[in-house]
Amino acid sequence: MERRRTCVLRMHEAQTRLNWGGRSTSLALAEILEVHADRTIVSTIGAPHILGQLGDIDVRSDGHSVFEMVDDLAVQIAAPHPTTEKLADVRAAITAADELVVNGEGDFILTERLTLVRTMAMMRAAKLLGKPVYLVNSILSYATGRSGADALSHEEVGRTLAQCDAVCYRDPASLTLHRELYPDVPASWLPDALFAWAPHAATSVADRVGFSPRSEGLPLPVQRLVSGDDPYVVLSGTSLAGVDPQTFRSTVAALGEHLAHDGTRLVFAGSDTPDRALAESLAGLDVHVVDPRVPLTAASLLLWNAAAMISGRYHPSILASLGGTPFLLMASNSHKTRSLLDVVDSGWRGAEQPFFTGGPEQAADLARSVSEVRGRHGVRSHVRRSARANGTAVARGVTDLLS
Repeated sequence: MERRRTCVLRMHEAQTRLNWGGRSTSLALAEILEVHADRTIVSTIGAPHILGQLGDIDVRSDGHSVFEMVDDLAVQIAAPHPTTEKLADVRAAITAADELVVNGEGDFILTERLTLVRTMAMMRAAKLLGKPVYLVNSILSYATGRSGADALSHEEVGRTLAQCDAVCYRDPASLTLHRELYPDVPASWLPDALFAWAPHAATSVADRVGFSPRSEGLPLPVQRLVSGDDPYVVLSGTSLAGVDPQTFRSTVAALGEHLAHDGTRLVFAGSDTPDRALAESLAGLDVHVVDPRVPLTAASLLLWNAAAMISGRYHPSILASLGGTPFLLMASNSHKTRSLLDVVDSGWRGAEQPFFTGGPEQAADLARSVSEVRGRHGVRSHVRRSARANGTAVARGVTDLLS
């Protein structure tokens, strides 16, 4: 009998990141590897080694692109005696396993990012150490407002992808860009790993119990909403930079007034640290606020039992769909939200909306749309089936890819 292969998974950890998406999709991918792909995860490389400096050269310097350091950093990681504790941690994690599985997530956006440099250096170091490398569940995208570093970022990303034993994106738009930029490097795409959590979605009346272990961290009024019969709509943030809090506030205030006419409440769920500034701008309005720090069980309970979700966040929208909650997508910093409309039936409009910038006019339009989608027969079942089909596809696809 062939032994189970062991792998090191590049992932996010809940204790170091508030981001719901990074936490949830990493865990979902880990479940795919352990339950479906006959892998045993023996080590992880997480947020401290992606977000924090690894060595002396791992810094920005005037007149130089951060991508100039990828090979040097890879060599430092693969050295027999790395010079810093973090470099040694990464080397130990890679050498402990048969292979490196990289949860690419949102790192492969082509711009000056040290997180991308570190990820690629780890991938190249693994190859130097003789390990297969699989990049899965990844975006490939231009950044908003392309920079002068584009050419070098394209080149270094291409060199890294060419060394991989498999490259698999999380959306078709990323694969299309890959084929444009790197036509000689084989690649494919599968739905986001988070869809594999679809079987865990609990949406029966018995599961809607407030003040339970599942609702830990939700404000008291939100716990009552989750366990009660009053409909509520969840709003979330965006990865876009430069959102005007006052324009956001005025649009949300008008939306809340429209929805209040039929007894529908508003909940703003911050799913990452930048959303806190948006939440603060809502002070004094009749909008409940959920902080990003809540456990994923509480976040899931909130999203799965909402009447609808309006969000510029990619993974929270996927998470909502697992419970059948229809979602309307708003603008983000890449094609990720637009591309999600090609992957799952949102139950709603098939186009991305501006992020709460339209004031009362946009608010009235959104309120009408909420009413329409809530009145559509069978929409929740349809969204849930779409999410489950994606979950089956990604679990099987990753298994096939690694085999």
